[in-house]
Amino acid sequence: MAGITFGLFTISILLLLGGMNYFLASQRAGVYPPKRVLQQKGLVICGGGGAVFLLALLALWIS
Repeated sequence: MAGITFGLFTISILLLLGGMNYFLASQRAGVYPPKRVLQQKGLVICGGGGAVFLLALLALWIS
């Protein structure tokens, strides 16, 4: 169970960092795709990272 929990935490951290990368890319000037699209992608990826993080906390609590 420790391996599953570690994997879920790792995936959640990677997703949160990826979402932050999209958000920071949207703050730069002259980016393509448009800023709104980058912000939406970042929000979806961070939402997924948050959901996986909560799942990892639940797995940690159960074990």
